[in-house]
Amino acid sequence: MTGARGVGHVRLVMLLAALAMPLSAFAMKGRVVDQQGRPVANATISILGKPGEAITDAEGRFEWQPDPAPPFEILVIDAAGSYSRPVLIERVDADGELLVTIAPLLTESVTVSGSAPSIEATPGAGATSISGRDVSVRQPTNLMQAIENVAGVNQVSEGQAAVPAIRGLARGRTLILIDGARVSSERRVGASATFLDPSLIEGVDVARGPGSVAYGSDAFGGVISVRTRRVAPGSPWAAQLSGTIGAGVPELRGSVEVSKGLPAGGVLLAAHSRQADDWHSPAGEIFNSGFADHGILLRAEHKAGPGILTAGWQSDFGRDIERPRNNSRTVRFFYPTEDSHRFTAGYEVREVAGFQKVGLTGFLGSFAQVTDQDRFATATTGRSIERADVSAKDFHVRGFGERLVGKSRLELGFDLNGRFDLNAIDDLIQYNLAGDVVSTRPNVSIDTAGRTDAGAYASIDTALAPAFVLGAGLRGDYVTTKNAGGYFGDRSTGSGAFSGFASATLGSFRGFSLTAQIARGFRDPVLSDRYYRGPTGRGFITGNPDLDPETSIQGDLALRYVSPRFRVAAFYYEYRIHDLIERYSTSTDFFFFRNRGTARVRGFEVEGQADLGGGVWLEVATQVAEGRALDDRQYLDDISPVNLLAVLRRQVGDRAFAQVRAAYFSDDDHFGPTERGVPGYTLVDAAAGYRIARPLELRVQARNLLDQEFYASQDVRTVFAPGRSVSLVASVKF
Repeated sequence: MTGARGVGHVRLVMLLAALAMPLSAFAMKGRVVDQQGRPVANATISILGKPGEAITDAEGRFEWQPDPAPPFEILVIDAAGSYSRPVLIERVDADGELLVTIAPLLTESVTVSGSAPSIEATPGAGATSISGRDVSVRQPTNLMQAIENVAGVNQVSEGQAAVPAIRGLARGRTLILIDGARVSSERRVGASATFLDPSLIEGVDVARGPGSVAYGSDAFGGVISVRTRRVAPGSPWAAQLSGTIGAGVPELRGSVEVSKGLPAGGVLLAAHSRQADDWHSPAGEIFNSGFADHGILLRAEHKAGPGILTAGWQSDFGRDIERPRNNSRTVRFFYPTEDSHRFTAGYEVREVAGFQKVGLTGFLGSFAQVTDQDRFATATTGRSIERADVSAKDFHVRGFGERLVGKSRLELGFDLNGRFDLNAIDDLIQYNLAGDVVSTRPNVSIDTAGRTDAGAYASIDTALAPAFVLGAGLRGDYVTTKNAGGYFGDRSTGSGAFSGFASATLGSFRGFSLTAQIARGFRDPVLSDRYYRGPTGRGFITGNPDLDPETSIQGDLALRYVSPRFRVAAFYYEYRIHDLIERYSTSTDFFFFRNRGTARVRGFEVEGQADLGGGVWLEVATQVAEGRALDDRQYLDDISPVNLLAVLRRQVGDRAFAQVRAAYFSDDDHFGPTERGVPGYTLVDAAAGYRIARPLELRVQARNLLDQEFYASQDVRTVFAPGRSVSLVASVKF
């Protein structure tokens, strides 16, 4: 069996090499200009539904290879990170230069489907890009709310620490990137990016589908990539002040940004502070549902030699991030401290050593998190606190090179990431009835632990005909973990894994294109899945050092249609996950991990946008999903119920906008082993904004206008979500 697999891997490598052999090159040549005819330099060019990207030169010129078959849409993101309205190309002159004239997206609130500029997505992935303006219009408090309109994305857990998952694949199966750097977490539910202030977001790209070839472990569900603000070279000094006040979800937010474009780059300095008290549901105030945090971001970009060098530092400090539960009056779960420090850097250069693009990104960070289970005193028992104090350091280095060879686009890369110096101490603090500390019992859960994932990959797409494109990719990884001391003692693991994909795309034929894809992914458990034992934000967890990695076989079908006023994409997917890593419970609030046979996750997604004329846009999205363990047909945790949403937007001139969002969620009676059934509900939200003068804009966001009573998650300890709430934002730009 192993020999057969090895032969299969060799054949795939030979296929990649054969496809990359020089052939008669053909490429689409284009030039991007603004409405005044001025060239748009250093802009990122994406073709919706196609992998890859191009960058315009000083004259706005670019090449795209292999030559796409029209009709198709071009998405342009300028050097400052701002979106233009997608441009439909209905015909291409093979002997001439395509002129692309872009218009500003006044509200920047159109969700663009089929493209993920900052993600190396596979051709069969369902991909969506969301502009920073769309995020600011809806005033989300966390990353999950920022992407809640994306089909296939669902929420796991409650409150500020809510975790976004793609296609129900939470718990380390959905990868989050911020400016190209991984967000890691020892939380069992998965990374949440709690520290991220959405006001800093310039755009979010979401790729639903296998990401293991480009990103390795933790990505076979999909990738969420966040891009923070950029500064256009040569732009003048600028400042922005923003303040938010809210009711229903009582909150105060403030942020300030200062930026300056330089002759060969730009610098941005931003700071924020937020505080939210307990929210109000239709049934009353939800105790222990507030949070507070503050942070700073410094980002710089500079033309260094033939390439662009970027660097950024982000420090965030969370305080009393509360985890609401239906038993919070008995035992209060919260994070008194959650600090994160992140340094990112990247260098990208064009036309070097035969490659059209070469890039290198790096990341080094640290985090410290304290989790408290504060059990209140009774008439006969004093107060007690079970505290987990966890800290670690992270690193990530990723390099890639992109080469256009004949009719093919070839990418080669390496990826090295990991976590080290993980330390976790479980401390039991006992009080007497008078409120005095009478004992402390520190226990070392993890003395020191580390994990390293080293991988190399190659991917290619090649046009056998103008309307027939093949794609393939292959990656090899070796993942090691090491634990010293602590509850489980000295342990180590080492395992290799291969991942890959093969795809075929037909079209476009009168606006229609069809992609079929099969892929293999893998996921190695996070360190705490194996080695941690102690309190968490949900209960008490005991790891399993003998866990095996998961592997998956994934099939995807994608059908896309584009016309001058309509854009629709439909996706069907099916995953077979082998050696499923499952969290299970033997009694309420006590959890363990195990490998469990084979599981199947499958579903259907549709998303579309329509220009209704008169400045009115309609956006719709829906998803149907099911997850089951195939041995006993038990439903899986974290799978979203059937839902349907629609957003209607209206732009009034260049000063005002209004939008309404309606979302329907069905009854969820397909709950997993640590969940419960929850009834369905319907939400209606609304937002509006008006620029009073050039520097001043007011925006108002109202959520849950029907004051619907619904649960915040499927967890057995869940609480009611916020009822009717409203927030007012004032933004001043200089």
